[in-house]
Amino acid sequence: MIFSDELSLSIFKIFTMISKTRLFLLFFFFLMATLSGCYSFSEGSLPSHIKTIAIPVFGDESSSGIGQLREQLTTKMVDHVQSQSSLVIEQDRRLANSVMEAVIKSYSDEPSQVSSTTERATQNRISITISVTYKDLVTKKTLFTQSFTGISDYAIGDFTAQQESIEEAIDQVSDDILNRLLAGAGW
Repeated sequence: MIFSDELSLSIFKIFTMISKTRLFLLFFFFLMATLSGCYSFSEGSLPSHIKTIAIPVFGDESSSGIGQLREQLTTKMVDHVQSQSSLVIEQDRRLANSVMEAVIKSYSDEPSQVSSTTERATQNRISITISVTYKDLVTKKTLFTQSFTGISDYAIGDFTAQQESIEEAIDQVSDDILNRLLAGAGW
């Protein structure tokens, strides 16, 4: 009987330990899920006098053949700045505290995956590279000049997927540019 009581006690201790571990993990995941919603971008690293930004229509040196690419990219960048920062878009560059000048340097739509049996491409990759210069118009300083690339793959022969892939690459490059703008570099 003593053996049975010791076994029961051991099983009870193990069960209690597992329950505490599960409870702790459940609490931890709940806490992480709750706190992840508290994150937001902060312009703390932008110079304090920068409250407005002008974003002229992007230039296009890519020879992409896509007539609306520069307008799509400019519109997406304006949308990102408006929705994810406190910077105010100023249409008149002369009235803005800062300006983001951008040029589409390259656009490509090339095979990214080849079938091992047919040796034909099964996926293509959209790649968009943009050169951005961000200037403080109050101090007349260039805050950064950097290139950014957005990429996205799609199944060959699917026009809708190709258009979605272009949108994904535009979203990606716009996110990267905004993150760089808001992150600063000790200016």
